[in-house]
Amino acid sequence: MNPETKGPFRSADSGFGLIEIVISMFLLGLLAVAFLPLLVNSVRTTVTNSSIATATQLVNQEMKKAQLAGDTCALITAYGSTSVPVVSPDSRGVSYQPAHVVGPCPLAYPGTVPVTVSVTVVGSTLAPVTATTRIFVKAA
Repeated sequence: MNPETKGPFRSADSGFGLIEIVISMFLLGLLAVAFLPLLVNSVRTTVTNSSIATATQLVNQEMKKAQLAGDTCALITAYGSTSVPVVSPDSRGVSYQPAHVVGPCPLAYPGTVPVTVSVTVVGSTLAPVTATTRIFVKAA
């Protein structure tokens, strides 16, 4: 048996006191506050990345529509003249505006027609997601 622990008096190092607990809580609070900007920044980045990913999916869908429009210059031009409606808001309330531009028909056939598809996030300062391709056409 330890002689220091006998009787009503105990050693001063026998456990945590109130001051140690308050200091440790203060230090943990400082650490939490230090990580708060990192957490806020990561949430913003996640929202931005989600919007860009959705816009990229819409660009891919519009590219697929351009490829399926047909293999003549008249059909591709007709695809280019159609207006694309705003995509309804997703679960976060973000809307997207697709657009497409069809370039000039080739002088000789068979040839290719350039098609550019872009999607803008409505009400955002994000740059539009854009893709360009060439579609093979057999005739005018």
